[in-house]
Amino acid sequence: MGNPYVRGKVWGGSSSLNTMVYIRGQAKEYNDWAAQGPEYKIWDWDHCLEVFKAIENNSRKNSDENFRKFHGFDGLLHVQDSQNGIYDVMSGLIDATKNLGIPYNDDFNGERQYGVGIYQFTIKDGKRCSLADSYLKDALKKVELCPDSKNDGFGKVAAVDVRSFAHVLDIIWDEENKKENVAIGVRYFCNGVVREAFIAPKGEVILCGGAINSPQILMLSGIGPKENLESNNIKVRKELPVGKSLLDHPSCCIVAKSTPNAINHWSNGAEVGIFHKANVEGKIPCKDDFFDENPDIQICDPSIKLYNNKHDKFDGIILLIILNVPSSVGHLELKSNNPFDQPKMCSNYFEKSNDLYRMISSLKLCREIFKQPPLSTIYNVKEIGINDEFGKWCTNGDDMSDEDWEKFILNKPSLAFHASGTVKMAPESKEGVVNHRLQVYGTKNLRVVDTSIFPYIPSGNTNAPAAMVAWRASRLIIEDYMVGTS
Repeated sequence: MGNPYVRGKVWGGSSSLNTMVYIRGQAKEYNDWAAQGPEYKIWDWDHCLEVFKAIENNSRKNSDENFRKFHGFDGLLHVQDSQNGIYDVMSGLIDATKNLGIPYNDDFNGERQYGVGIYQFTIKDGKRCSLADSYLKDALKKVELCPDSKNDGFGKVAAVDVRSFAHVLDIIWDEENKKENVAIGVRYFCNGVVREAFIAPKGEVILCGGAINSPQILMLSGIGPKENLESNNIKVRKELPVGKSLLDHPSCCIVAKSTPNAINHWSNGAEVGIFHKANVEGKIPCKDDFFDENPDIQICDPSIKLYNNKHDKFDGIILLIILNVPSSVGHLELKSNNPFDQPKMCSNYFEKSNDLYRMISSLKLCREIFKQPPLSTIYNVKEIGINDEFGKWCTNGDDMSDEDWEKFILNKPSLAFHASGTVKMAPESKEGVVNHRLQVYGTKNLRVVDTSIFPYIPSGNTNAPAAMVAWRASRLIIEDYMVGTS
């Protein structure tokens, strides 16, 4: 039995159920996307920044010139600062990190990512602003005039037709052009019936199922690793490394207990973030690491009510450490040819030792943060996540060896649910599945638009990068359509 994996099977996808944290990642990652060849120039940081700004409607008041350089204010995706401020203990956390020399950062999506600061969120008027709220619901209001043979005129139909409770089974191919693998529609199950949906002339099948479902649909349709497809009695149409580059952000948490009633509230969720460079030998980061231009760790801190094993209440803080730049790569494959069977996922978290030691480095930093005032004084924060029911192998947290830390991490890993990379955008000679225009190699009329195409995972939450990819894809689709009709 494996670990459950949360998926956004709802209008708006994961943007309808995530923590709403708005993070784009670092310029370096997008420049690495673009470094794969001259045609990938459209994915470099300068081009991606233009898209991020086009999408964004940031409501920060009194923003300065530097903030306006990196942000948009007329897009459909609303982004804002927390409207309720932050709790006192969160301010205490910020002060504690400053005592260690971590600089304050008022914009994780600006000219630098490193430092401690308060997140911005995809919120509008106090409510979640999902991509369904910002884009889909607007599109549903649009209508098109179509020929109506019954009334010898035109009838109105919705420009977008959404089918809920629908499960895609596979892609429908044009059997008259078998060699070209021309996609003409999809087969799906809805309300107890198998149905078919076909594309319009010069249209496309566009998969947006996310990094788990999109590769599964491709493989069920004959696009993927030959051995896995044949072992599941699926005819191979095009052999490609679908599912072979599963990326995610592994995480681990450390818990601290405080004086009863010192916090006395539920958190709104992740409010304060810390981005820093970890030490690859597992040592506590030094001050130079706090100013590194390419931080690889993100720490977020939902302060919450905790309950011990006797169900006695106590106030506490969780620091969640997320490895934003993992070296380990997993894979995904079909378990059967049944579209309702979940695919097999092997995350390979911490397969590479430097991933493990960077996590140890950040955990040691978190312990130092807990020791700093005002957390250690006003809130009497005391670490509990090492030597009680959260970690029984060590009786004294101060005596933790690196081997103890390894056990701590490997026995209680958690997931960021930022799956990506399984339909990798790269040259076909470099294990790519889609090209720079997100078209599946060896097929026609088939494109993938979601986090599965990320060749390298962005260093942060993946909602904003997914929206950026979708916006860019919309322009590529229009360009290709216009070329095809001219």
